[in-house]
Amino acid sequence: MLKGKFIGVKEKANVFAVEKKFTAHAGEHAVLRATALGLYFAELNGVRVGDAYLTPGWTSYNKMLQVQAYDVTALLKEGENVLTLTVGEGWFCSGITWEKKRDLYGEQSAVCADLILSDKIITTDESWTARESYIRESGIYDGETQDFTAQLKPFTVCEVTYDKSVLVAQISEPVRNIERLAVKEIIRTPAGELVYDFGQNMAGVVEVKTPEDFDGTLTLQFAEILVNGNFYTDNLRSAKATDTFTVKGAKTLYPEFTFHGFRYMKLTGAELPKENITAIVRHTDMKRTGHVRTNNARFNRLMENVVWGQKSNFVDVPTDCPQRDERLGWTGDINAFCTTAAYNYDIRAFMKKWLADVRNDQAESGEIPHVIPDCLRGAGDRSTAALWSDAIVMIPWKLYQMYGDISFLSDNYAAMQKYMNSYEKNVDDGLVVRGFNYGDWLAQDGEKFKQSINGRTESVFLASAFYLECLRIVSETAKLLGDSAESVYRVKYQKSLDRIRVEYITPNGRVAVDTMTAQALALCFGIVPAENAKNGARVLSENARAHSYKVTTGFAGTPYLLFALADNGFIDTAFKILLNSSFPGWLYEVDMGATTIWERWDSLLPDGTPNPDGMNSYNHYAYGSVMEFVYRRIAGIEATEAGFNKIRVAPNPCLALKNFQGEYDSVKGKIVSKYEQKNDKIIYEIELPSGAEAEIVLPNEAPVKVCSGKHVFERTCKDFHYTPFTPDCYVTEVFDSPKAVKAFNEVFGGIFTGSEIAWMKDEPKTLGFMAWFRDKEGKMKLSDFPAMMKRANELFIETND
Repeated sequence: MLKGKFIGVKEKANVFAVEKKFTAHAGEHAVLRATALGLYFAELNGVRVGDAYLTPGWTSYNKMLQVQAYDVTALLKEGENVLTLTVGEGWFCSGITWEKKRDLYGEQSAVCADLILSDKIITTDESWTARESYIRESGIYDGETQDFTAQLKPFTVCEVTYDKSVLVAQISEPVRNIERLAVKEIIRTPAGELVYDFGQNMAGVVEVKTPEDFDGTLTLQFAEILVNGNFYTDNLRSAKATDTFTVKGAKTLYPEFTFHGFRYMKLTGAELPKENITAIVRHTDMKRTGHVRTNNARFNRLMENVVWGQKSNFVDVPTDCPQRDERLGWTGDINAFCTTAAYNYDIRAFMKKWLADVRNDQAESGEIPHVIPDCLRGAGDRSTAALWSDAIVMIPWKLYQMYGDISFLSDNYAAMQKYMNSYEKNVDDGLVVRGFNYGDWLAQDGEKFKQSINGRTESVFLASAFYLECLRIVSETAKLLGDSAESVYRVKYQKSLDRIRVEYITPNGRVAVDTMTAQALALCFGIVPAENAKNGARVLSENARAHSYKVTTGFAGTPYLLFALADNGFIDTAFKILLNSSFPGWLYEVDMGATTIWERWDSLLPDGTPNPDGMNSYNHYAYGSVMEFVYRRIAGIEATEAGFNKIRVAPNPCLALKNFQGEYDSVKGKIVSKYEQKNDKIIYEIELPSGAEAEIVLPNEAPVKVCSGKHVFERTCKDFHYTPFTPDCYVTEVFDSPKAVKAFNEVFGGIFTGSEIAWMKDEPKTLGFMAWFRDKEGKMKLSDFPAMMKRANELFIETND
């Protein structure tokens, strides 16, 4: 694929540049093909080649390495030309993971390139010259140091041995500069720090423009949040996340070989005006395919938080977070989020690249690493961990359903089978009784027990439920691919299902494990028999009510929770959980100022301080899986045949969302589901792509077969009056929402910050009971309660709009 040699330098260098002079004709056709062990960018005659960053991307380098191609015809000049390749360590050999493991793929970064001209090919070899770079040092976690005043010493070029048989053409779209964000506010913190607020947590870099009279060093540090008004970086752990620029005179500065997760930037070395500072959003350049818009500002912010979480963590690989000393391709996170991601963006190429590395890093015995590319490489890193390692089975199936591309299944089927074989050593009589599991990661269901990061759902049940779902998927995959092994998997599936039901499901459909995660998985995975699903969902709904409609589920349960309720007759309960304003919940994060989805429900406590555990990312997409529910159940847009060959649009209006529009640009064309409630009418507008075979299902009506075009329906309905807090809400729902406490204190006289009704949190008691109790005490009139509730709700909504 490339004729050139991989070349590096004999001297120890974090970053170096190699250069070749050659003659050419202006305007002659020229293509540069290049890759690197590390990261690189090219310049031709001093002009940067292409608009891609962090090339060639992160792969399991010794098993697959992407090659990029650039048309550089326009950059050639008549006579002598100079091609420069600047190379950094990147993920190849710099310190990766919280252990800062070096040399994971090799000890020396290198570059390989062919410049193809009309009459010759310029290839990398020992005839090139090498030198230091103005980029003095760069690391994914620690940031970049650039010095434009340094004297650049020469280096010695050497060949670096590498097996070029693993080279492949670029699979995924590259990382590019996607958006530019202006400074929203310049802050001088109580500690005296100069901080620039971009108003949005994101992944990328900051561009700085120095004035003509500048002569010195600028230091940029990055943070996601402020604590007590001050710059806060403890949650970055060992990641320095610092860029340094030394320069004289006017220059536009930005780093090349790193990225940061941040909303705030602290600057030392100068005080520059807003217009000199810009945040550049960098992520894989995918096509946007989905949008959700409503009349509710808080809900819109939640939807945007999900999208920004995806943009921030789709930087060449699907990572957990973009800011701390991690930024790894955790398989469980993307398994939970995959369908939401596919609604928001066209992720086909992005995921094909990543799945290739899943296959490449799969153990010979079939187990799947917990992060891809596999850089942990510990004794327990490869396993059959439920949700995490199951990604090799579940993600290809989800992508096939969204895009109808059978290659997602055929490419990964052998790996699926190998993985399912590895499961067997952990299975006894249909139950998964051995093996490592993360459980219901970061669930908030410890309650009166000690809170565990693994949640309270019994491990055997959770692992067996996901094992059962994997058996179903693999049997369906075998059927689609015409493999006779289908019957083998179906027998195993039935055996496991029967065993789980005997062990965990009562004759009336109650699940023996009482967590919401267990109940949701049992319903969504068909463990509760269909005839008992309504009763099983009723028990789940009661459980939700007992928890004040707060989200107690973790990574494993959250993607399924709302579906389990909505699909079994309790969609109003699902809406109450979705719209709950108190901790833990999605809108609690919005009310606390979040602009992306958090790693944990309690990453920021109600008092505004970070969770003391230390593992706090404020940009983690896993819990953003809720947006799949919004697309599929509120907008009602989903495929009834893989790849939207057949479409169902079944909208479910939500009282808090008086006006709603969801749209998805599927592989078959754009689908729009819109409704508007006005007076005593609700108008549905549904648009379907050309050639669509579809059905529309309005609430409590039979399906209507339709074709392409716009379809409008008008129905009578009650006015949508949404009040966040009602008399039957528990007092704790106010206590657990700082903005609600403020609003209710203003109306009810400060009783939500004192000890007067604090005992009601543990009973628990409702707001209606509170009013009755205080009326009996003579401290308020019960007749005033409705008006006071109305005003408190108005104040709460005003503070959030």
